[in-house]
Formats: sequence, structure tokens, C-alpha cells
Amino acid sequence: MKKENQPGNYQLKADLEGNYLIDKEHKATKRLGIFYAPSGGSVHKVARLIKQKLVDLQPDLFVISEVTPLQLLDYHNLILVCSTLGRNTWEMEQKDPWSSFLPKMLRIRLEGRKVAIVGLGDHVSYPNNFVDGMGILGQTIEEIGGQLIGETETRDYIFNDSRALQEGKFIGLPLDEDYEADKTETRIDNWLKGLRNTMEGGQK
Repeated sequence: MKKENQPGNYQLKADLEGNYLIDKEHKATKRLGIFYAPSGGSVHKVARLIKQKLVDLQPDLFVISEVTPLQLLDYHNLILVCSTLGRNTWEMEQKDPWSSFLPKMLRIRLEGRKVAIVGLGDHVSYPNNFVDGMGILGQTIEEIGGQLIGETETRDYIFNDSRALQEGKFIGLPLDEDYEADKTETRIDNWLKGLRNTMEGGQK
């Protein structure tokens, strides 16, 4: 662990991802946690990009295979980043780490916490299941009392169907790194502008 000096004479310990673990007086409920899976690909890339763009909020970044759902409770605001597999893959609980993490999440309650979801999908290969994983994750968040934030209009997307729709909007931010990677950063920037105003303590 290395120590980093922060403005206001705060001394914080940080791990290799740059996560601030302890403040100068005590372990406190923190502002923003970003949790993602799987590691090492487009999801990880997107999660790190979001962290960089919100660096002023000192977000922590975790891959879910290295944490338990209890760590979600440390944060007022959460951003969850998932990949979207076909509907059958999610229901059969195959290899995606979220499929084993979701049942464990049912053991906690997220009342009072705001949760935004980013879902990576493939609108060409899976137009009938576009960002379904985001919808499944969002359903779990609502079941355990979390408040979903960060909805996105559908007009910039081409797809047939999605489980991530509520009242004609996506419940979070859809991204397509396979066929629309050139739009990713702009979509994230536009999404974060609105998200900052919604997150607790998220304003610059």
C-alpha cells in the first residue's frame, strides 16, 4: 500500500488500482464505487475510463471476482459495469462473473444508495437481446432496494429488443465496443454530465 497526500491534509492509503481505503480519522462510507466484470477486456477498459473521468470524486474500482456484495454497502453511489451475453447464457449461469455474483447480492439491501449501470452489448449479433445483462442486473438492484439512476434515451441505438428498457428508455448506459467503439467516449461523457447531477455529492 502507498500513501498519497490529498488536498486538505488528508492522508489516504491507496491500493494498486488507486482506491482510497482509509481517511485521516476513520473508515467512512465513501462517495463512489465502480464495480465491473469480466476483467481484462472491453468492460475493464470502460470501467477504467469512467473512473478517470470521475477522478475528482475519488472513485474506487473493483472487479467483482475479488470482492463480496458487502463492499457495495461502503458507498453512497455505485456504478456497475457488465457485459451482455445472450438471454440463455445469463439464465444458465455460465461463465460470466455477474451470474454467480447476482444471487449473493440478494443477501444485502441497498436502500439509500444510488446505482447506475453500464452495459456492453453487440447490436449486430444480438439485436434481440441488446444489453439484456444490464436489465437483469437492474432488476436485482431494484429487488434489493437500490435506486436506479442514469437512464438513456434509445434514439441513438439500433436494436430489436432489450430487457434493459423501462418506459421506453434504457435503465443505464448501453455501449457497443464491437461495432460502435467510436461512439463510446462521447456516450460516456454525455451520460456522466447528467449522472453527476443525480449522484449524491456528485457535483463538481
